[in-house]
Amino acid sequence: MRRTLILTLAVLACALAVCGISQATLNDTVESARQLRAQALLAENGGDAERAGALLTQLAQLWQDKAGLMETLASHDALHDVAAAIAEARICLECRDHDDFLRTLSEVEMSLDHLKDEEAVRWENLY
Repeated sequence: MRRTLILTLAVLACALAVCGISQATLNDTVESARQLRAQALLAENGGDAERAGALLTQLAQLWQDKAGLMETLASHDALHDVAAAIAEARICLECRDHDDFLRTLSEVEMSLDHLKDEEAVRWENLY
């Protein structure tokens, strides 16, 4: 009986640790992506399209580098939505389409928010 209790508590502690590390990894990646998105927006609004393009490239690279790990933590569709919005923002920037650039950057932000909300450790998400 005692051994079963100890084993159960050890498994519970491991599960909680994995959940905590997963949530921290997801939050860190989303926050890094948000910062790069915001910097790209500021650069483009300041008239520095070249810097904005470099920041979007950096954002796309971050998302690609973390894709393998994120695939194990979040739904593929949510990750794809973010990647697609980043790609579309880069195209809009290259075409010098300011309005669509702003729209796609807001889609990136909404997709990141959705991803974070969808994967948050909350009672509503535990089913």
